[in-house]
Amino acid sequence: MPKNNYFLKSGEQVVGTTTVCNQLGKGEGLMNWSHKIAYESTVELIREAFKKFKKLVIPKYEDIEKWQSKRDSAGDIGTLVHKAVIKFFTDEAIDLSDKLVAACYGKFLSWWYNEGDDAKMVIAETPLVSEKLAFGGQPDLYIRMNGRNRLIDIKTGGKWVYDDWWLQLAGYDILLRENGYKADEYQILWLPKDGRFGCPIRKNLTKEKRIFRHLLEIHKLRSIK
Repeated sequence: MPKNNYFLKSGEQVVGTTTVCNQLGKGEGLMNWSHKIAYESTVELIREAFKKFKKLVIPKYEDIEKWQSKRDSAGDIGTLVHKAVIKFFTDEAIDLSDKLVAACYGKFLSWWYNEGDDAKMVIAETPLVSEKLAFGGQPDLYIRMNGRNRLIDIKTGGKWVYDDWWLQLAGYDILLRENGYKADEYQILWLPKDGRFGCPIRKNLTKEKRIFRHLLEIHKLRSIK
């Protein structure tokens, strides 16, 4: 997703929620994913060379580096899925010409019509800023569902739900409460680019909010020159 900039009323630019959480790194999961993308790209190059020259040809490292375009393409798919879900709530036209985007969006629709078709969107991708703690963020969705306020974050990557995703929701919850909103429950809407699906929900993020505040303080200390 594109990086957003957040500013206090004074004009001072402050850090975003995602940047605060990213201090923990993406861990083994992201490393394994990167290795998988590189491996698949290398195999594709070898197969193409064998078809052309009828012999085994080991690709040059410079050619293997092209795996980055495949990595970026995967990221683009995630961005398009995210935009499609948001546009569902804002009644904008949705482009589903890409089969992967359409498949992921289909999983969202199945979840929605099974669980949330009576829900009402309150906030969708609204930038918020905390004047007290000096940070900002843009929650994906804040909806009224089954008589409760639910804060939802949309994800398309990972093997399953990462811990830092809950920390991100904790940061968003802090922002919501300072800006006059109150979440009763928190949910990760996981729409990966394969046959899997997940929508875990939590009622409390007290521990995660404590961790987030510590991470925010660490970021501020590390930013001092």
